[in-house]
Amino acid sequence: ANHLLITGPSRGGKSEWAEQRIREMAGAAAITYLATGPTLPDDAAWQQRLSRHRQRRPEHWRLLEASSISAVSQLLQQGSDCQEDFVLLDSLGGLVASALELEEECWLELQAAFLMALEKRSTPVVLVAEEVGWGVVPPTAIGGRFRDRNGSLTRQCEQLCSESWLVAAGRALPLHQLAQRLNPAP
Repeated sequence: ANHLLITGPSRGGKSEWAEQRIREMAGAAAITYLATGPTLPDDAAWQQRLSRHRQRRPEHWRLLEASSISAVSQLLQQGSDCQEDFVLLDSLGGLVASALELEEECWLELQAAFLMALEKRSTPVVLVAEEVGWGVVPPTAIGGRFRDRNGSLTRQCEQLCSESWLVAAGRALPLHQLAQRLNPAP
């Protein structure tokens, strides 16, 4: 499948670009929006962010909330409700955050199952990923775990994508045209 990866910093326009690209790709085909973030009903700032996302999305898109990497892996597989749909997964960071308490071995198994489901999927998936490793080293172990797992998952997903975009400051750069792909990390 012709999967796409869209990555960049917070508030740079990743989700907007992902929504635009999937509309162009899908045409009249069905689109499922996989939301991976928490609901956080008591967090006003988070609720405002969710509201902006909802307002941009067409009403005919199906919304599925998937709070774990294993749930998303199942949704991407053959036989799921959305196997024929174009899928916008927003975001990989939500999947990583939902599994931070897991030991590394368990995380790696879940990550491998997700990557296998993505690789086998015939209908395109547009993946949104956060770039969090460009700044200060996180002061906590859990922050470092998030940064490292998110970076590793994003890099491995990119290997399965035909297009990769960096979106920052409201600009989308086609990495698949501008940059050389590195070999997968060991």
